[in-house]
Amino acid sequence: GEKFVSPLYFTDCNLRGRLFRDSCPVTALSSFQTPERLSYQQAVQQEFRPAQIGDSFGPTWWTCWFRVELTIPEAWVGQEVHLRWESDGEGLLWREGEPIQGLTTEGEKTSYVLTNRLEEGDPRSLTVYVEVACNGLLGAGKGSMIAAPDPEKMFQVSRAELAVFCRDVHRLLVDLELLLGIAKGLGEDNQRSFQALYTANQMVNVCDPAQPQTFPVAQALASRFFGQRGGESQHTIHAMGHCHIDTAWLWPFKETVRKCARSWATAVQLMEQNPDFIFACSQAQQFQWVKNHYPGLHARLQEFACRGQFVPVGGTWVEMDGNLPSGEAMVRQFLQGQNFFLQEFGKMCSEFWLPDTFGYSAQLPQIMRSCGIRRFLTQKLSWNLVNSFPHHTFFWEGLDGSRVLAHFPPGDSYGMQGSVEEVLKTVVNNRDKGRTNHSAFLFGFGDGGGGPTQTMLDRLKRLHNTDGLPRVQLSSPGRLFSALESHSGQLCTWVGELFLELHNGTYTTQAQVRCWSLSPAGSMCPGSAGAESSPDLGERGSCSREALRGEKYQSRVGQGPGGGRAEYS
Repeated sequence: GEKFVSPLYFTDCNLRGRLFRDSCPVTALSSFQTPERLSYQQAVQQEFRPAQIGDSFGPTWWTCWFRVELTIPEAWVGQEVHLRWESDGEGLLWREGEPIQGLTTEGEKTSYVLTNRLEEGDPRSLTVYVEVACNGLLGAGKGSMIAAPDPEKMFQVSRAELAVFCRDVHRLLVDLELLLGIAKGLGEDNQRSFQALYTANQMVNVCDPAQPQTFPVAQALASRFFGQRGGESQHTIHAMGHCHIDTAWLWPFKETVRKCARSWATAVQLMEQNPDFIFACSQAQQFQWVKNHYPGLHARLQEFACRGQFVPVGGTWVEMDGNLPSGEAMVRQFLQGQNFFLQEFGKMCSEFWLPDTFGYSAQLPQIMRSCGIRRFLTQKLSWNLVNSFPHHTFFWEGLDGSRVLAHFPPGDSYGMQGSVEEVLKTVVNNRDKGRTNHSAFLFGFGDGGGGPTQTMLDRLKRLHNTDGLPRVQLSSPGRLFSALESHSGQLCTWVGELFLELHNGTYTTQAQVRCWSLSPAGSMCPGSAGAESSPDLGERGSCSREALRGEKYQSRVGQGPGGGRAEYS
């Protein structure tokens, strides 16, 4: 069965090799390169020169714009037609002046649906543009992922063609992959494991990849298996689309802006095609960038937010460090973030969403409750090196007794892909499954963006309610936490800091980091005037008023009780 669906072996005769049928080259391909990140309006005014598949472009952090002229063959009427595009850079497809979809091989987005079904009389010729950034999802590290960028790295497009997409083959591939996953994941002692393997074997026996008329018989066998329902006691997995984007990591800030556009444009495409798909997204700063640089996309996000499919979460300006900043700095994160979400989307967030930071201060529950937030999600403590955290769903209590409902996705990831292994792991790992019967499942490529794919959605929909497996439902943060709150009387409480046993020394190993953490403007770095004598060094380090408004942060230093130093602002 594995070889029958393999993307590596026997693709000349197996089912995977039939995913695309007829193909033809694009009518014309032309390009230009630039070290700048141009707007669409600027780019289309440039001089494009003829280009070919395999041409090199770059280096790192440059951009290559491609003009792609297409003509769909008339013989393809009645077929689903895709533009297939493969490159080692991050691509964004533009159509009629708007960003439509990311095209990034690393994020398994290598085709764009030109039409779900070509009809008689439909326009068959069009021109689209693909903006390719000279970096991958995780930067352009030299020799390894987490490394300084290779400034001389070059890139290329390895595929640009039109092709007929066989949707029936895609469905069979999804079913067979899931059946094989069930057979492996449930193990030899489980009856459903054997039933899954037997069904997959039957499908391979009746399915001839070269004879499409055999596909419905194989599909019926799979539907019979997945149509067998489970009982009421099944664990419920709340699957939510997600796309974690580090605001700054292995690429420049300006590239983060484009990562947001690529990822969120793709999410909009998926929401249009899947009305039950819900996408949770945080970080007001990234929303602000999209609003400034891609106003049309921002308007679409607002539209889908009104429908309940695009769900802003977090309530903070960025997914900030939860360990080092002062209380004042953390309050400002919520103040700026909640104001932005209220202004742009009509309501504030009720969930603090911080999946990837290096620890969580004990002052956070009090600050969260003061800012209208009573729910908290992260998964970072699953990275602990020594002690496994004892809960996945619990109440987190802060310094003053304030409590918030906390949930850690038990699959230990914010970038799931909808596999059976991940679904089973979500239940097996859950340390509170006796107290509550619900867990979060965040799916979509992350860290460097990318987000969910249609294949991920198809897997999760197929696993909706199948005997022997957890119940999977496309859900939202609100539905998840409401379900968890219904069991609040059975949950335990954790008091104080959520300490991460990893990344120790991140802030203190380099003198430059210590220096800049003390002063956003850098004026308090060693060697600068007043660095040793300034009495309000710590206060300046937790203040961003100058950065936000250009205002000087004023403080008065006086004598406190017992001769101590007191400060007022």
